[in-house]
Amino acid sequence: MNSSGTPEAVTNPSAPTLTARREALIIVGILLGLLMGALDNFVALTALPTILGQFGALNSGTFVISAYVIASTASIPIFSKLSDLWSRRNVFLGALAVFMVGSVLSGVSQNLNELIVFRAIQGLGSGGFFPIGIAIAAVVFPPKTRARVIGALSGVFGIAVVAGPLIGSTIIQYTTWRWVFYVNIPVGIVGFAIVLATLGPLRPEKVRKFDIPGAALLVGWVGAYMFPLYQIADAGWAWTDARSLGLFGLGTVLVVAFVLWELRAENPLVPLRLFTRRVIWAGGGSTYFIGMVFYPVATFLSLVVGVVLAPGAGSAGTVRDILYFLVIPLVVGAALGGNLLTRLSYRTVAVVGIVIAVVSMAGLTGLSVTTPLWTFAFSVIPTGGVVLPLIPLGFGIGLTFPVYLLAAQNQVELADVGEAGGLIQFLQSLGGAVGLSVLASLQATRFAAIAPVPPSAACAVQNPPVAQCGSYLQALETALLSSYDQAFTVMAGLLVVALVFALFLRGRLPKGSSEPK
Repeated sequence: MNSSGTPEAVTNPSAPTLTARREALIIVGILLGLLMGALDNFVALTALPTILGQFGALNSGTFVISAYVIASTASIPIFSKLSDLWSRRNVFLGALAVFMVGSVLSGVSQNLNELIVFRAIQGLGSGGFFPIGIAIAAVVFPPKTRARVIGALSGVFGIAVVAGPLIGSTIIQYTTWRWVFYVNIPVGIVGFAIVLATLGPLRPEKVRKFDIPGAALLVGWVGAYMFPLYQIADAGWAWTDARSLGLFGLGTVLVVAFVLWELRAENPLVPLRLFTRRVIWAGGGSTYFIGMVFYPVATFLSLVVGVVLAPGAGSAGTVRDILYFLVIPLVVGAALGGNLLTRLSYRTVAVVGIVIAVVSMAGLTGLSVTTPLWTFAFSVIPTGGVVLPLIPLGFGIGLTFPVYLLAAQNQVELADVGEAGGLIQFLQSLGGAVGLSVLASLQATRFAAIAPVPPSAACAVQNPPVAQCGSYLQALETALLSSYDQAFTVMAGLLVVALVFALFLRGRLPKGSSEPK
């Protein structure tokens, strides 16, 4: 397993021969960890409006999701490198432990700031699940079963798409939102015990030096950029505030230092040298901007629906249903995109998917307080409402998902296949982290600029009396939706940038193959 979390060329020769029962237990243990991480964001998204309502922060909740994504993104290359140096099993178990600690702390949060910090701890742990879980499978199982096992582990995203919103809405319906986080604990404990009991340490035979300066610079510039964005969205800092400008400037300096260091490091945390390849800068650039859209659009939709269009006791169930209209077409599109790549070029599939997504995103830029959640013909065919553009949006983005990874793995030298795939995955996750933070800050800034002034002190409190403040509350909802409409417009522009990068892609899968080389 190399540092990107991609399977090594050969199975670990020191690994013992496994019985069928032990193989099954190892798969279950790893699967529980991956499933826990994949489920978490979909469960939290469904419960988010309810959580924010309790904390009285209905327009400040995006960072509950982005804190998780940011921390997870930064920790992916760090955990991957640590597993190269130490024990894959122990690093995986350490990530599980960090995630469970973050889950407990998130469940006992007493205010929004605490929840955001504890969600970041969760995200830090989740960054070790997928790359190291796949690494364990790669070095434990023989080649003839490795592909099947890794395929099964990779399928947890599809399970999470269906089960996550359902679990989240069920928890909100029958108990407190705190169980959104507590439910991870028994699953994590079982996974931890199984992995500990069935696996040896799995220490890599080839030990490399850990890139400590690269890790410190990565965490430094991510923090320097993200903290002021959170303060702009939540604490009212201005974009031109000296504190904001100072931290943005520091982040820029650290980014430059990070790039220079990684280019000269013997075993870099992130292989930036691969950006000299067209497939990496074109595909990586495109997937980065797609990531900037996919993560925020799901988060913003949960807030638009749960806070404005369908607030109240049943909001979690409504948010769940709305998310299904986005994420199920996403899974269908991803499956179809992989099949289309056996017949069409990388560029064709990517461009078609992004064009569909751009047109669909335009349909979300005109939401108002009178927009219905859904309108159906014959009770089954969506003909209007919020859900209508979501179906092609999810499908279009889904079409692009297999393109960039397969293009990178098939168009670089064999020695770079693992690092190229890891870099593409890192860029998509980084795009999601940056997109959530930047767009949340922009939305909060726009809302602050256009929000109406309360006509009286009674209207300035949480849950003001409707009889006295009805027109003010309606104006407030209109302003809030307008700020989200502007954020969706920016997302459409980001997808256009992704399209430009995709136009530079070249090549197609080798004839007769649907697998990476």
